[in-house]
Amino acid sequence: MIKQFLLAAAALAALSGAASAQNYVALGRLTCGSEGGTGLIITSTKNLMCTFKPADGSPGAVYAGRITKIGIDIGSTGKTVMIWDVLAKTGTPFTEHALAGEYAGVGADASFAVGGGAKVIAGGTNRAFMLQPINVQVQEGLNVALGIDHLVLAPAG
Repeated sequence: MIKQFLLAAAALAALSGAASAQNYVALGRLTCGSEGGTGLIITSTKNLMCTFKPADGSPGAVYAGRITKIGIDIGSTGKTVMIWDVLAKTGTPFTEHALAGEYAGVGADASFAVGGGAKVIAGGTNRAFMLQPINVQVQEGLNVALGIDHLVLAPAG
C-alpha cells in the first residue's frame, strides 16, 4: 500500500509537470473495458482488457490489466469503458508492449444506473508515460468513488 501511495505521489508530480505538454508526445489511444466490481469502502479492484491503437496507424497491442482504487469506494459497478490519450516523454523508446507496467494517479467516479468518472495517471517503463482521459469514462451501477488509482498493465496473451 505504501508503494502505491509513493507511485501516486510520483504521478501527481509528473502530472503537475505535464501541464506543459511540450515535454510529451502523443502516441495513440488506450481503451480499457471492465465487467465491473464492488467497492469495499476503502478499496476496490477491477480486471481490465485494454487495446492500444498507435496514432501513426502501426499495429497496436493488447494488455490485460487491473485497476485498484484506494480511498472512498462505496457501491457496485457493471460494465465500464475508459479511454485515454497516451503521452510519452520526448525521446522515450517505444516497443510493442512499452505500456506494460505500473501507473498511479487520482480518480473520481459516480453512478446511479449510468454514470462516469475520470482518471489521470502516469507510470509505465521508467514512469515515461501519461494516460489522460479524452472523455469521461462510462459505467453502469450505483457507486461513489474518490481516491488514488493504481493500474497495472501486462501484455495479454
